[in-house]
Amino acid sequence: MMNCRNFLFLAGILGLTACDDASAPSHVKPAGVEAVASTEALPAYEAQGVISSLDGQILTLDHDGASAAGLKPGRDRFIVYADTLAEAPITPGSRVKFQFKKTAGGLEVSSLEARP
Repeated sequence: MMNCRNFLFLAGILGLTACDDASAPSHVKPAGVEAVASTEALPAYEAQGVISSLDGQILTLDHDGASAAGLKPGRDRFIVYADTLAEAPITPGSRVKFQFKKTAGGLEVSSLEARP
């Protein structure tokens, strides 16, 4: 009988210890949530090229470069978001003109449209 009381007492103490004070402020950020700096103030550069591939949010372009951005002609991978792709040609081989920004995360397409 004594073992049963000891067990219940210990279980009660452990149960109360596991309870958390919900009113205490938490300084821990939820996993996977990260603040992204705005790219609005960054300069935009213009270039033209041909779409090589699109894999998720990564657009690979063969382009003529942008000397103002220090980008030599060649093939590069750009980050591109759905709002930019909404009305843009995304078929490999499509000739495009585009604007991009140099961000901390890499090259980011801000405008994409077909060219003749």
